[in-house]
Amino acid sequence: MTQALAEPTYQELRYPAGPSPAHRHADAYRSLFERSGICMASVDLALRVQEANEPFRRDLGGAKETVGRELFDFLRVSTQTTLRRQFVRLIEGRNERITERVLGLRSEECLMPAQLTAVSIRDRSPLVSSILVMLQWDETAADTATRTARQKVLTDLDARILQGVAMGMSTVNLAAKLYLSRQGVEYHVATMMKKLKAPNRAALVSRAYATGVLSAGMWPPVVAQEFIK
Repeated sequence: MTQALAEPTYQELRYPAGPSPAHRHADAYRSLFERSGICMASVDLALRVQEANEPFRRDLGGAKETVGRELFDFLRVSTQTTLRRQFVRLIEGRNERITERVLGLRSEECLMPAQLTAVSIRDRSPLVSSILVMLQWDETAADTATRTARQKVLTDLDARILQGVAMGMSTVNLAAKLYLSRQGVEYHVATMMKKLKAPNRAALVSRAYATGVLSAGMWPPVVAQEFIK
């Protein structure tokens, strides 16, 4: 008697064990896709959406059709080229999973921070046939992300100070570099902490990365241009 294939949990999807997990669990992925509340889409090897479940259509599609659109139409990624390279490695079989922080575009003025997980699907073939993409929303940062997306929240000077803070520069060093008083630097830092609801400098930098204000994967740190007035 053939033993029924157990449906993998979300944790197993994120961290599959053993060789070719996508091949072994293709049917179980389909079951999870149809019944799970996780925001999920199946994309082809050109990264165009083949199918999207109801949470994906609700959260990201809105009034627009989702099928046939490129995955990156729904995302804002500070280092899109890097993420595309990861998808190429996934398609070529060199990786079987991608995990990356992204911002989901719920509308032109509403961004939602999320963790993107993508796994290769082989459908009983040694070659990758499609990719299953899952988005887990970061609700704790969502309010700040939505607010920052609706307005250019930083001046050019704010951006330069934030980049310095993210590099670990002290108030004294920032003041000397930018020809400001120490009080002036502290004023700008305090203003940004208030805007991003951060209690201290470390939290300010963390919030800035979580909401996309600071571009992920960049060194020295860079503030995304769309947030600068």
